[in-house]
Amino acid sequence: MILCIVWATIIFVGCTLPPRDIPKFSISNIDKAAHFGFFFVQSILLSLLFHFKTRRNYFQIILFSTLQAFLYGGIIEILQNEFFDRSGDWFDLLADVLGGLSGALAYPAILKFFKKFSRI
Repeated sequence: MILCIVWATIIFVGCTLPPRDIPKFSISNIDKAAHFGFFFVQSILLSLLFHFKTRRNYFQIILFSTLQAFLYGGIIEILQNEFFDRSGDWFDLLADVLGGLSGALAYPAILKFFKKFSRI
């Protein structure tokens, strides 16, 4: 649980930094990849947490992790637009949701890897 909170804090800080503090890259849409990656990791962490703490079924875990990405990503986009020197972006929110969904879909493979790894 602590890891999820720490990662959510990292996402918040990364998404609310003033534009002048963000390194410039020559790769177009690198910010969309960052949003996707942030929420991919968050979704995996949440999915694993829910798997071990609640024993919910796979569909419920996917639904919750994706919904969490949508809500948290949406809140961040609103906050960026209203309170930080950033602009909210629908495509950032889409990247958040796709990252969350992808992480939730990937969690069974990661769970299998960790179970196999822990037997060594």
